Amino acid sequence: MTTETVRADDGATAEVRLYRRTDDPAAPVLVCMPAMGTRAVSYTPLAEALAGAGFQVALGELRGQGTSSVQAGRGVRYGYHEIVAYDFPALFRTVAAAFPGAPRHLLGHSLGGQLGTLYLSQEPHMAAGAVLVGAPSCHYRGWPFPRSLGMLAGFRLAAAFSSAYGYFPGRRIGVLGNDSAQILRDMATQVRTGRYDVPSSPVDFEPWLAKLDLPVLAVTVKGDGMAPPAGVRGLSDKLTSARVTHWELVLGDGVPGSRHYGWIRDHASLVERVRTFVDRA
Repeated sequence: MTTETVRADDGATAEVRLYRRTDDPAAPVLVCMPAMGTRAVSYTPLAEALAGAGFQVALGELRGQGTSSVQAGRGVRYGYHEIVAYDFPALFRTVAAAFPGAPRHLLGHSLGGQLGTLYLSQEPHMAAGAVLVGAPSCHYRGWPFPRSLGMLAGFRLAAAFSSAYGYFPGRRIGVLGNDSAQILRDMATQVRTGRYDVPSSPVDFEPWLAKLDLPVLAVTVKGDGMAPPAGVRGLSDKLTSARVTHWELVLGDGVPGSRHYGWIRDHASLVERVRTFVDRA
């Protein structure tokens, strides 16, 4: 494993961890992107398993987390726009240069999958396909009643609190990680409207998502309350030109913690399914 620095056009930097196969430099590359508030290093067990299964892997970082030069705090502003317009293009350019001639696939978890899909709707030539794990549209109607109303109220409250406080102090309150107030405003808007037409971005991504013509594997994790089946379909149903395959991942009974994150370690069946998907793609 080696690391390289990804430099976005606005000057922000982050490290990407690269798992190369010197015996097969043309092997497919999985560009793994984390969930909201989650550091890339948390996905090391998954990256190592994918590498052991014959893939090459690029483990990226979301802005504001881990090795990112931008850290959430008062006065630090970034939202979906900066991640989609600056960070993802810089990451995929770096990966393309590091693995010349190897096909690239997005493997995005939760918000990493959502924003990765928005990026690919703008530059679909940069990937041969996408694997979206627990990546829902956050529209509140994707959750069963009455939790749907809790989602709607909770994100409105979180966005308002973040604006007043200056950022979202997730680590302090024990909910996800620290993040920008703008991220919370963008997410609260998408929770309310169901549309990827958010305050930070000048782009209405809805028509672009409909034009995205790539093979997509949409993975629902059984029992994942943070990405229920209707929420996952809420995103994949926007991809009307894509060739979408749905698959449910069932974790072992002894997996500790949230099902939304448990698959990162209980990953054997996912790795096998991704192998099949990439070979067909």
